[in-house]
Amino acid sequence: MNEQENNANGAIASSSPTAALSKQDTISNASFNALNLFDEKQLVAAENFLKRMITTDKGGIKNVNEGLAIMMRAQDLGLPFSSCIEHIHVIQGKTGVDVHIIRSLLSRAGVTWECTKDYAPQYQYTDGNTIYNETQLPEYCVKCRTAKEAEEKTNNDTIGVYPVKWYQDLKGNIYNEFQVNEKCAIAINKTQAMKLANEGKFPIIRVPAVPIDFVTEYKFTRRKLVCGEKVIINATSHFSYSEAQVADLLSKDNYKKYPRIMIGTRAFVLGARDIADDVLFGVMETSELKLATDTPLDGSEFIDAEVIN
Repeated sequence: MNEQENNANGAIASSSPTAALSKQDTISNASFNALNLFDEKQLVAAENFLKRMITTDKGGIKNVNEGLAIMMRAQDLGLPFSSCIEHIHVIQGKTGVDVHIIRSLLSRAGVTWECTKDYAPQYQYTDGNTIYNETQLPEYCVKCRTAKEAEEKTNNDTIGVYPVKWYQDLKGNIYNEFQVNEKCAIAINKTQAMKLANEGKFPIIRVPAVPIDFVTEYKFTRRKLVCGEKVIINATSHFSYSEAQVADLLSKDNYKKYPRIMIGTRAFVLGARDIADDVLFGVMETSELKLATDTPLDGSEFIDAEVIN
């Protein structure tokens, strides 16, 4: 195909959206993404199409303006309108995208990720003297399984720490190992505890540690060209139950029902924005936008976003 034919085809393509709409009153993804909203004829054609979409409840568009907002966001992100109409939501005049769109955009930009902590329980650790929260362990602390292993790991540069032990008495009260004194008698089960109690002793039974927090963490890797050279960019993001609690998110119904999924979505979006903000153009994830605008969360956009490893 020569240059003249290319130019001719380009001219046809540039005028085809309006011509096709006036003839068939339908819009393809390519035509929609090529629409110029400053062109009155193309704008009218798009509005006519959106009015027909509204009657089908496709994507939940309530009016033409919402459809135009989704179309503009789809054009910004370079995505097909047919996909965006189901995954981009207009909330109080602003557009938000669900996590599926964000994942697609990152994949297209060559970003890979790994869920290194999937709502992982966090516990308290100790070096025998001080209690540390796992989420706030100093860099010089090394996690160990037992006190003996922690002692072996302790030197001038590092301190070995091990999980704090917890106990329960016959009334259901919980104690950590630092609250246990010589008056307590450790029993291996309830039967032995009852026997010790009959002997006038104060029996306690070892119980599993109660998590103090839950954390989801992602590690992102992106390969891109910078000034003609290939570079690798890494980013790590996380979000926790305690952070959601501080932000008063746990009062929201969906955080109560789906804490793992909601916290995982927030962790992923934070990392996605960190490593590929130039890809997302500052767009907010739907649940973020609903929280920012005090709009109720109904769960329809994100409860199916659970990560399966």
